[in-house]
Amino acid sequence: MSDGRPNIVLVTIDSLRADYCGYIDDDSTATPTLDRLAEEGLAFETAIAPGPSTPESMPAVFTGEYPVDGDENTLAAWRDRIRQHIRTRDPLASRLSRAGYETAAFTPNPFTSRHFAFDQGFDHFQDFMDGSRDGVYDRLFEGFLQGGSASSFVRVLVNFWRREEVFKSWERYYDEILEWIAEAEEPYFLWVFLMDAHSPYLAGEGYRSQSRWKQFHANYRFWRESHETPFSPSVHDRLLTAYEDAVRYSDGFLARLRSDLADDPIIAVHGDHGEAFGEHGTYGHEPYLRSENVHVPLVVGNVPSGAVASPYSLRRLPELVTGLAARRNGVPDPWYAISRSHQEDRLTVRTREWTFLHDSDEAIVHHRNGTKTSKSDETGTMRSTVDTAGRGTPDSDGANTERDALSSLGAVAETFAESMRERQRVRDAAASEGER
Repeated sequence: MSDGRPNIVLVTIDSLRADYCGYIDDDSTATPTLDRLAEEGLAFETAIAPGPSTPESMPAVFTGEYPVDGDENTLAAWRDRIRQHIRTRDPLASRLSRAGYETAAFTPNPFTSRHFAFDQGFDHFQDFMDGSRDGVYDRLFEGFLQGGSASSFVRVLVNFWRREEVFKSWERYYDEILEWIAEAEEPYFLWVFLMDAHSPYLAGEGYRSQSRWKQFHANYRFWRESHETPFSPSVHDRLLTAYEDAVRYSDGFLARLRSDLADDPIIAVHGDHGEAFGEHGTYGHEPYLRSENVHVPLVVGNVPSGAVASPYSLRRLPELVTGLAARRNGVPDPWYAISRSHQEDRLTVRTREWTFLHDSDEAIVHHRNGTKTSKSDETGTMRSTVDTAGRGTPDSDGANTERDALSSLGAVAETFAESMRERQRVRDAAASEGER
């Protein structure tokens, strides 16, 4: 700590869903270190990712804003939009750099690499795309972004052989992290991205609770088959075990880091999105917005203890972290959080009591007591669905207050959804004009 300003470590764990964390679900035993951080620090019980995948979530997490939509949905088009977005916004690292922090990042995730401009604001940025990479890999990566199936397949094989990207365990770059910390000037901001809970789920030695063959077989089936395929019970169970082992392995990083850091920095930990295991007929993490896809952990350790129960969007993370750097106490308790996916015009809004799900065909309202209201086609707007749900609320002073809040939120959600539809109409009109 320098001049009273705390050192800050931000750990992003890919694909970590909330209910595999013990501080949220008592049945989970996979995250003992994270649970201790939550018990001793600030725990967010309903943190919501901005989107269901890394490129749909992390740009908003780092800037507090969503990128502007575009006409193309290829990964290459996403990259171009995300680069433009981050370079024209004020990402978290830039804010802390201006505040006098030395900044560094270690991320093997290609969607948070310099290719996507995530190096903005960092004094030291390690995305492992130098040294172990070459021109051949760059061409393979570009082919993957353009949607080439051959490039994608060869890229996976190359990454497996070289232990890069999703195959790069945290232990393979942990020493580099410690070396940077030892030489960093204080105060420092360190961002570490862990890929270990992302498929393929490959826990390190001492963390695997099933044989290597069962782990490999489950991951192979998951890779080769559709994520909407109903896996057999044995494959399903092996996938769950492999994922839980990978989550436990990720928690091992937190345990070692806490043990090795003598300066006791603030440690913030979050998932970038969740992971589905057949709860609604799908596996993986895109493009759906159910709880298993976007409800993630968020914990801040080595700060005064507390808990935030209301939905808290990870879009507020830059505000939260810069507040910690400025030694501001207290966390706003917002009453709703939005997630969206540009695929099929999906949108969700969550409050303590209600969850609203809107896509291109249907609007659904869930209450935490289990009731559900839905409308389809032209009547499937958020506002009309919310009004229908509100009419079922018993009359009482408290219920009237809840119904009024519900109606207001319906208007907010519908306005947000309409803005997405309006952007699409503008793009369609521009495309039609260009064809004339």
